[in-house]
Formats: sequence, C-alpha cells, structure tokens
Amino acid sequence: MNIKTLVIDDDEISVMLTDLMIRDSPLASEIITFSDGVYAIEYLKNKYNVDTQYVIILDINMPLMNGWEFLERIKSFVSTKNTYVFMLSSSSDEADIKKSSKFRLVEGYFMKPLQKEHLKQIAAIVKS
Repeated sequence: MNIKTLVIDDDEISVMLTDLMIRDSPLASEIITFSDGVYAIEYLKNKYNVDTQYVIILDINMPLMNGWEFLERIKSFVSTKNTYVFMLSSSSDEADIKKSSKFRLVEGYFMKPLQKEHLKQIAAIVKS
C-alpha cells in the first residue's frame, strides 16, 4: 500500500527538519507539506483515496486553521483504517495532550522537533 505523509505546520524550519527526518524513514514514499490546515483540507477532499495510507504530522498552533479545527473537519470524510494523525507540537501542556487523545484519528503526540524514535513509533503503528 502506498503511503503519503502530510506535514502540516506553519513553522518553515520545523517543516524542513521534519521533512529531512522523514526522508530517511519508511514513511518517505511521498511527502507533502502544508503551511496551514486549510490547504491540507482542500488536498484531502480532492485526493483522498481509501487505497492509500495517510500519515499526517500535525501542528496545533497555526494561523487560519489550527490543528484542532483541522481534526474536526477531516473526521467526517477520512477513515481510521488508512489515516494516522500524529500531533507534533511545541506545547507540553497536559490539556493539549489529553485533548489530542479524544480524537479517534490521533495515534500519538510528540514534542518538537521530530526525533528518530518518534519515526520508529509512527512506522510501528502504521505497519500494524
């Protein structure tokens, strides 16, 4: 099955570092980056395919549409069978971590920057 990894973050440096980390991992078949959730929603609405696995690396605090709004919007048209969301945030706030666990699509919450250990955890979840 084809894997598309979407990185959704408004911080250009974070996106660049995340992209570089993913390129050396099993998640590297196709990496698509978005600076906000609005464009990512448009992409998913037009390109979402049940035969593709989607790994979404999602920041919380972004302009136009934050990570929480993004999650609310995609839950109506994506499936937990082929879509895995991982929060990647600078927020260590326990309330954010707890809130993320209430979304069925969210498989994990990581602190920035993305680490190799995070990628191992993501790959293990996507493979299972």
